[in-house]
Amino acid sequence: MGTKNQKQFSKEFKQDAVNYYYSSGKTGEEVAKELKIGKSTLSSWI
Repeated sequence: MGTKNQKQFSKEFKQDAVNYYYSSGKTGEEVAKELKIGKSTLSSWI
């Protein structure tokens, strides 16, 4: 008990997410919601 399910994301997915954030003009919160990832996860990749 107490273990957390963590998703593993490929380098390509991370880079695409960051590129999308910079090119979309949307907030980090909006992008994270669209990609179904945590806002803090996206922030750490940026």
